[in-house]
Amino acid sequence: MGDGDGFKDLPVDIFVGSDYYRRSWIREKFKVGWWKLTGRNLEDNLRLARFRESEHLMKNFDIVQFINSNPFGCEPPVERKMLEYLVAHNDKCFLAACGDDYHYADYLTNRHEGYSILNAVKNDATLKPFLDHTYKYLGTGYKKNYQWLVEKSKAVIPSNVDYAMSLTHEVKATAIIPAPIIVSRYPLDQNEDLSTIHIFLGINRPNYWKKGINYFEEALEVLQATYGDKIKITIAENLPYKEYMTRLKSSHILLDQVLSYDQGYNALESMLKGKVVFAGAGPQFLEVHNLSEVAAIDAQPDVDDLVKRLSNLIENPERLLEIGKSARTHVLQFHDSVKIAAKYMEKYGF
Repeated sequence: MGDGDGFKDLPVDIFVGSDYYRRSWIREKFKVGWWKLTGRNLEDNLRLARFRESEHLMKNFDIVQFINSNPFGCEPPVERKMLEYLVAHNDKCFLAACGDDYHYADYLTNRHEGYSILNAVKNDATLKPFLDHTYKYLGTGYKKNYQWLVEKSKAVIPSNVDYAMSLTHEVKATAIIPAPIIVSRYPLDQNEDLSTIHIFLGINRPNYWKKGINYFEEALEVLQATYGDKIKITIAENLPYKEYMTRLKSSHILLDQVLSYDQGYNALESMLKGKVVFAGAGPQFLEVHNLSEVAAIDAQPDVDDLVKRLSNLIENPERLLEIGKSARTHVLQFHDSVKIAAKYMEKYGF
């Protein structure tokens, strides 16, 4: 069950979202203005109503796994009503750490060393409003909901290195269970024509600063000036998931994100298709997973380093197909949904 994740329009079995305001520019502006004026989100009542309509479908399950302590995207008081219903009417609950929440925001703000999704604010405090989605979790209501849900959950399960870092001292935290992919949906799909190297950058504007897209954009400007017609750069912004995957098809290289220590879903799906992906793949990732190497390119918040790594691939294009095939092998080995399901079943106690 879910809300489709906004413009991505991901399919769900039980839809509890609302696009009423998003369908009209005027309504959307009114909603934003009302929120700024009162601190209340008008869409919350619509989401709660959708939830109430579907309550009969949400009872008597063995397991409820929450992807977040704020999975419905509502203000804390409304969110708490939905969380309490699910906890009260089902058996065991688990909380996956796979996105922003109170604990992660607190960790990044007060204890984390090194680069992070909040790098932009460290460099320029005026950018803080663009990262409100993360900072909002430091609010009292979000904190209380997080702590309550952790108390009600049997375990907190991190999905990657970034979130595991923040949970070092959480007694309910388990080892990482990587993100699952239904691998049969993604056949190898490489562009074997290496005469022009296609580089794809997908921009989700709300996450622009969190992902460090500015570093990629600066690097691409240098590459375009250096290589001209030898490369083709495609920049796609805020596309629905299906269209995003269609636009990605002819690319050799995907620029996914800079300010992470692991790979997210866009990266993993592209690696399955045999693309060369720039994402988190550095020493922290290798150490946690006990690996000597990973077939992804570690994207650091360093424009010169990004230019160097991309130039190496452009000038040695034969490596693209080789790295892409190794990337697919990595995802098949560590992210196959059947293997991941077995790991969850073990944690659930079955």
